[in-house]
Amino acid sequence: PADPAADDPLLRLPGAHVRHFRITEANPDVRAALLDRGAQEALVVPLRSANQLLGVVEAHDRLSRWRGFGKYDVQLLGTMASHLATSLDNRRLLATLRHDAYHDPLTGHLNRLGFRQVAKEPLREFATNAVVLRIDLDVFSTVSDALGYAWADRMVIAAARRIRDALGPDVPLARLEGASFAALLVGCPPEDAHAAAERLREGLSAPYPVDRLSVEANAMIGYATTTPEESGDVVDVEGLLQRADVAVRATKGGEEVRGYVPSMGQIFLRRFQMVTQFRQSLEDGQVSVHYQPKITLPNRQVAGVEALVRWVHPEFGRLGPDEFVPAIEAAGLIGVLTSFVLGEALKRCRKWLDEGLRISVAVNLSVRNLADEDFPNKVARELEHHGIPPELLTFELTESGVMSDPQKALPILRELHSLGIVLAVDDFGTGYSSLAYLRQLPVDQVKIDKSFVLGMGTDLGDLAVVRSIVELGHSLGLTVVAEGVEEDVARDQLEAMGCDVAQGYLISRPLPEDRLEAWLQARTARSPGRHSETVLTLLT
Repeated sequence: PADPAADDPLLRLPGAHVRHFRITEANPDVRAALLDRGAQEALVVPLRSANQLLGVVEAHDRLSRWRGFGKYDVQLLGTMASHLATSLDNRRLLATLRHDAYHDPLTGHLNRLGFRQVAKEPLREFATNAVVLRIDLDVFSTVSDALGYAWADRMVIAAARRIRDALGPDVPLARLEGASFAALLVGCPPEDAHAAAERLREGLSAPYPVDRLSVEANAMIGYATTTPEESGDVVDVEGLLQRADVAVRATKGGEEVRGYVPSMGQIFLRRFQMVTQFRQSLEDGQVSVHYQPKITLPNRQVAGVEALVRWVHPEFGRLGPDEFVPAIEAAGLIGVLTSFVLGEALKRCRKWLDEGLRISVAVNLSVRNLADEDFPNKVARELEHHGIPPELLTFELTESGVMSDPQKALPILRELHSLGIVLAVDDFGTGYSSLAYLRQLPVDQVKIDKSFVLGMGTDLGDLAVVRSIVELGHSLGLTVVAEGVEEDVARDQLEAMGCDVAQGYLISRPLPEDRLEAWLQARTARSPGRHSETVLTLLT
């Protein structure tokens, strides 16, 4: 259909400036348009964003035949239109961020957070006839090791398409990680769950064509059903996901489909062992702190390090933080872990200061830390004990962690900030991602979530989100840090955007203390700075 604005002489707007129309000076077409509006004069200004016309703003003078609009009216309308365009642009950005917070960038399906949100209502309605499936393909790591992540990603996309085709368009489907998916079947009686899972597994286990090869993929499915005792008010999405996860871990050999039964609680026993042995593991030196360097852009000086905890368990081997930290947090021991990491990080910082180096350290905070009213006092005592200037300590916190209980968290954050400690919002773009929320927080830095940074090279949407976050952070006077920088092209793109700090495998993996010292010596040049400090500059 034709654009009505194309026939309106007041809306044909070349350029981006305010147009001023007077009925006494107008040509016949303009005069007719003003008469239609009942106006003696009109100011018309376009709303533009990134050279795209979003709309127009008009102001009409219908009363005064002698005064009309003055230059200040023109300036005011132009300013109002500029602010309105910025507001509209921010709304579009926030809508994009919210969508990305709930969706997997590779497949376009829900992520874990989105699955939890979408599944709540169906579980209330179909509490006694609901099944959660956890679907794992065991070939992902093999393909990625042999052919690279690009081919593994193609397999993941193909698997997601097969699952969607098998389950239909209305079934909530999420990619959790790697080649792991979750789905919610509603209206499915528990006795039919196994057969439904078997049919899905057969379709997924058919060969996948990859680079002229036919790759066999073994699909394993665990499922969990609601019990008769559970009503719609108490059915927990995360609880069902956890049960389905336990079931899929129990699949072995030819038994690729398993339903959850309570006897599968060995996983929970493992968590129990981790929790009960944690304090002793601290004393025995099994838990340690590694450090991942960050560099400034574009001069590539060492901007600081992030302290990351590692645990080598005598029975379970190397445990990732994603496995043991939630268990420690759920057991109420996160304060012990935070104190340990903070103490180790400040000791390392003190050692650098004694060597004439000013290298800041960043420590991650949990929502439980932000519920401890005495936490700021504990931190102040640690800083004083080690003799560390507060500006060399950064606390990283997630948006969701703060906003889970803002009434408790915000006063503590303000107190920490008043001490001079740097505060950073971690994983920005995956949580609340609201400008209003961000303005509430007494923060100095915003860290772009690595999922957006990793996708910049192949996804224009991710590239636009990263650029928008950089601009948004700078407009609020914040330092912008990018996580997940793994390639030269990503670093160069971030430099071009004006991003302040980069962190990721391109710079360095997390390193134990001895290897970090070797990394600094091998990759930095030392030159005198003010106050006899040393400036570290990345040579690579």
